[in-house]
Amino acid sequence: MQEQLEIVKKQFESDNYARSLGIVLDELTDDTIQMHMQLREDMLNWFNRPHGGAIYALADAAFSVLGNNTNNLSVALDCSITYHASPDLGTILIVEGETLSTTRRTAAFLFKVYMEKEGARTLVATMKSVAYRTGKPIEPNEAMLQ
Repeated sequence: MQEQLEIVKKQFESDNYARSLGIVLDELTDDTIQMHMQLREDMLNWFNRPHGGAIYALADAAFSVLGNNTNNLSVALDCSITYHASPDLGTILIVEGETLSTTRRTAAFLFKVYMEKEGARTLVATMKSVAYRTGKPIEPNEAMLQ
């Protein structure tokens, strides 16, 4: 399984959107993931607060990696996010995710997005996600072949 984790890490490196947001993969195991990103000025909405889409994108990036870490091409069936707090500009957001269940054709996940301030963690958002597992292997992209 360790080899597959390395492959999916390499695959994530070619995710242009995640890279443009500054999303960093910190930890990945068979059933858990941790990533982070810093909220930038270009992620603010017209209320001058972090756009919900930026927070969602961090959780979704974690979903894409954790959901595809077994060489079984998986696509989103459902994602439901609840926002609990609005972080400030410059805040580093951390997403932690875990696999809740896996069947032959579906997998369920839970992701929690936190902000850390003065040593205390505050829950920013939770996302429940369900993936459809196609049963097809993940085709290598250019990044995986290097």
